[in-house]
Amino acid sequence: MSAAGNIDRNKSGYIFNIQRYSVHDGPGIRTIVFLKGCPLKCRWCANPESQHLLPELAFNNNKCIGTKECKMCIEACELGAIRENTSEKVEIDRAICNNCARCADICPSRALNMYGKPMTVEEVLKVVEEDSMFYTRSGGGITLSGGEPLSQADYAWELLKEAKRRRINSTWRPVAMQTGIA
Repeated sequence: MSAAGNIDRNKSGYIFNIQRYSVHDGPGIRTIVFLKGCPLKCRWCANPESQHLLPELAFNNNKCIGTKECKMCIEACELGAIRENTSEKVEIDRAICNNCARCADICPSRALNMYGKPMTVEEVLKVVEEDSMFYTRSGGGITLSGGEPLSQADYAWELLKEAKRRRINSTWRPVAMQTGIA
């Protein structure tokens, strides 16, 4: 935000998920924007994949079709962080992996995917506005959740200011409300 109070629609933050048509996280029909990052690391966390601030590579061994049929992710990894294990599936050397997403982009079975991606305020609100006809009738809008939205406080602030400017009802759910400790 500038000294004059302008909104930075190009400010970028890390989004874990955008969930549409929710009725549980605020009044009316809402779009929930899950921001990455939470310093608490609660053992009972409902969204543990949102705890780290930056995007991270996830691997589902059950979805992997195996290295006999496919080695696309191994070939895509320029750092050699993905290799075949003794079960003819892949394993990731997390010490080498830089979360570049090349392997996830190419994985045909979606066994590899990224939790989180950078999005600008404008990009997020473009998705949110796709459901604006429901907000007016139901009293809904946008809810910021996470992770902990205040882990990206400047970004969350810009999102909320721009949503208000566009007359989109907005709210946020701090971790205490998400976990029931408040």
